[in-house]
Amino acid sequence: MRIGNIALTAVVARIMAPHEVGIFTLAVTLHAFLTSVAELGIASAAARADLDQKQIEPTVAHISVISSLTIAAVVEIFAAPLATALGNAESEPSVRILAIGIALIGPFAVPGAVLQRDFRQDVVFRASAIAFLPGSLLLLALAWLGFGATAFAWSRIFAQLIIGLVMMKATGWPGMRLHRQLIVPLLTFGIPLALANLVSQVVLNADYIVIAHLLSAEAVGLFGIAFNVASWPSAVIGTVLNGLVLPTISRVVRDGGDTAKSLRQAVTMISTVAFPVAAFTAFFAHPLLAVLYGSRWEEASPSLTLLAAYGALFVIGLLLANALVAFGRTGSLLVVQVLALLVLAPSLIFGAMWAGLIGVAAAHAVVIVVVVIPAYLVIARRLAGFGASDLIGPMMLPAVRALACVSTAWVVTQGASELVKLLAGGILFGAMYVFVARTTLRQMVPERVAFNITRTLRLRREP
Repeated sequence: MRIGNIALTAVVARIMAPHEVGIFTLAVTLHAFLTSVAELGIASAAARADLDQKQIEPTVAHISVISSLTIAAVVEIFAAPLATALGNAESEPSVRILAIGIALIGPFAVPGAVLQRDFRQDVVFRASAIAFLPGSLLLLALAWLGFGATAFAWSRIFAQLIIGLVMMKATGWPGMRLHRQLIVPLLTFGIPLALANLVSQVVLNADYIVIAHLLSAEAVGLFGIAFNVASWPSAVIGTVLNGLVLPTISRVVRDGGDTAKSLRQAVTMISTVAFPVAAFTAFFAHPLLAVLYGSRWEEASPSLTLLAAYGALFVIGLLLANALVAFGRTGSLLVVQVLALLVLAPSLIFGAMWAGLIGVAAAHAVVIVVVVIPAYLVIARRLAGFGASDLIGPMMLPAVRALACVSTAWVVTQGASELVKLLAGGILFGAMYVFVARTTLRQMVPERVAFNITRTLRLRREP
C-alpha cells in the first residue's frame, strides 16, 4: 500500500505544479486540525481493553456523530475566512469539500476503535486496499482534467467513505444510545486527548501556515512533498503503532506486567525498521526527489535531509504518546503537546525568516530532540520506570548500523547519475543493512513465517 501511495504521489507531482499542491496542503492542514477533535477524543475509550465496551460504544457513537456533524457545519459556513486565515484564499473550495470528511468521522469512529482494540489490522488493511484503486483513479482523472487542488480533496473523501463502510461492515454498528452516567467520564477522558491530538496536529502542520504567510503557496507545496517523504518511517510502522500499542500496553497495565520491558522491546523493533528508512532518505534526498517527483521538486532536498532525522524520532514519540494514552494519562499528553507548540511556533517563524524552508525543517528537528522526547521520558519514568537509558540503549545499535551502511552506499555511488545513485545506492544499502541486522530482523519475523522462509531457501539450495 505504501509503495502504491508513493507511486501515486510521484505521478500527481508530475501533473500538478507545486503551487497547486501547496493550496491543497493548506486545506488538508485545517482538515487535520479539526478531524483530530471531531469525535472529542472519546473513540479511544472504545479501543481500551480494560473498559466495558458493550455499555460504552453506543454512547461513544452518539456523541461522535453529533460533534463531527457540528464541526463540519461550522467549517462549511465559515470556509472563506478560514481559507484566508490559512494563508491563501484559493484553498476555500478544498476546505468546503474536506468538511464532508469531518462529518464522516463520527459514524466510523466506533468501528475503527473496535478494530484497533481487537487487533484486526487485517480489516483495516483490506479497507485501505479496496479504497486505494478507485480513490487513485479519481485523483488522477481529476488532476488530468485540471481540477487542481480539489482533485486531492474529492479523492480523499471518496476513499474515506469506502474505508469507513468496509470497517462498519466488519464490526457492525453499535447504534446511538446516550447513557447519561457515562457522559462525564467519557468526556473527562476524551477531551484532554482530543486537545492533545489537536495540539499535536498543530505542531505537525503549523509550518505550512507559517510558510504560506511568510513565503508562498509554492513553498508550501515543496515543503509538503519533503515532509511526505520524511514521513516514510512513520508511514511504514505508524499505523501498526497506533493499532497495537494502545490495546497492548493497556493489557500489560491491566495484568500488572512489566511495561518498561514492553516499551524497550517496542523501541528496538521500531528503531530497527525506522532508522534505516530515515538514514537512506537523509543521505539520498536529492536523487529521491529528482527521480521520483521530477526536477521541479529538487529544491526541497536540503529540507528533506533535516526532516528525515525528525521523521525517525517522530515514530519514537508516537510510541511514547500511545503509551501515555494506554495509562489513561491523556492530560499529561496534552501538557507535552502544548509545551512543544509553545517552543515550536516561534522557532518556525524564526527559521522561515532566517533560512526559508531549511530553517523550518531545522526547527522541527531541534524541538523534537530538545523538548518533545525529553518531556515524554519524564512522564514515562514516573509511570513505568522507563527512563533515558531505556530509550537510548535500544536505539543505539540500529542507528549505528543504519549510518554505517548508508554512508558506505553514499560514498560508493558518488559521481553516478541520479537514477543510478538511487537504484544502486538503495540495493547496496539494503543488502548491507539486512546482513548486519539479520539477527534482530529474524527475531521480529513471526516464527511460522521464518520457518517457511528458511525451508524455502534450503530447498532451493538442494540439487
